[in-house]
Amino acid sequence: MFKAIAAAIARIFKMGVGALRWGENLVLSPFRAIFGGGGAMPRPEFAPGMTSSEILDEFEARRQAAAAVPDLDRDGIAIVTRYAKALPDSRPTMDLSALNPDVRLTLLSMDDNELRALSQAGVGAVRKFVAGDKHGVFGVPIVGSVKESIAKPALTCDEKWKIRALMLKDKGASTEFKLAL
Repeated sequence: MFKAIAAAIARIFKMGVGALRWGENLVLSPFRAIFGGGGAMPRPEFAPGMTSSEILDEFEARRQAAAAVPDLDRDGIAIVTRYAKALPDSRPTMDLSALNPDVRLTLLSMDDNELRALSQAGVGAVRKFVAGDKHGVFGVPIVGSVKESIAKPALTCDEKWKIRALMLKDKGASTEFKLAL
């Protein structure tokens, strides 16, 4: 008895599903006739335009171009920016040994106005300054344009002795150095 009831319910369910499909086809058939069957989209065909050797050549060219990109000297940029923004009294105490000698010579030969212009320049302009390229900062010389050091020469022994003697004389600390002034 139970089997007969279950079979009757299954038949009713199958007939209901069939009726739903028939109703859906009845409603959607005019749209299918107007807009197409709505079948699967055609698959695109792929036809490579390059051979494998051309792809490898292009890959190698891009690898070489990436290797040719200039290295960004972040330390040099930071040192130049810090030096340009520093007070004139603290500049002689700054360590510029990490910079290229040409950059160092150019920085040491610049006056306060040039250093102020360099400190207000952007990171890109400072990077070009460190690299020795045209940087576009008005009033700032290009690295390599300064050929000689215009820094003060080192003191001779006589000048050092005279300065020390004057300092000690002013303090009254020693009588061993006598100057006839």
